Amino acid sequence: MTKTANTQSLVSEKPAYAEHQRWGGTYLIVADGSEEFSVALCYAVRMANENKCRVGIVYVMENQGFLHWGNIEKRMLDEQRAEAEAMINKACIDVEDRGGALPAVYIEQGGRTDALMSVIENDENVSMLILAAGTQGNNPCPLVSHFTGKGLSKLRVPVMVVPDHLDL
Repeated sequence: MTKTANTQSLVSEKPAYAEHQRWGGTYLIVADGSEEFSVALCYAVRMANENKCRVGIVYVMENQGFLHWGNIEKRMLDEQRAEAEAMINKACIDVEDRGGALPAVYIEQGGRTDALMSVIENDENVSMLILAAGTQGNNPCPLVSHFTGKGLSKLRVPVMVVPDHLDL
């Protein structure tokens, strides 16, 4: 009888998982302020709502290279962080307005492809990368080029590329 009681208490002590962890995971998008970002965000929220998932938003603060100028570098990083937080806040409000769950938020520093790979590798809940591509020129954005080319073999999740001209 004691073993049963212990077993029951161990079962009840398991952590409660968030709703998105029991279903489809997190659909990751990259916040960069472009028109393509708003298309990716709309599409990701729609897909997440349909598939019982959540949206994850990554903002990457790229290195500026002012290593010798400590105070200037710190001020620039503070400004980048404030810009990142403002953009993420606006995106979170947009997700909520579209009926989505509160998104996962990632603010990373470094190169965009490396930071994005790091988030995907370190968060096992990420189940898809959604990128929007501009259709105005001959070349898609650098992230689309990378993750549909040589970077694709390094991903553990599928990539969804959404054309920017879709009416969502």
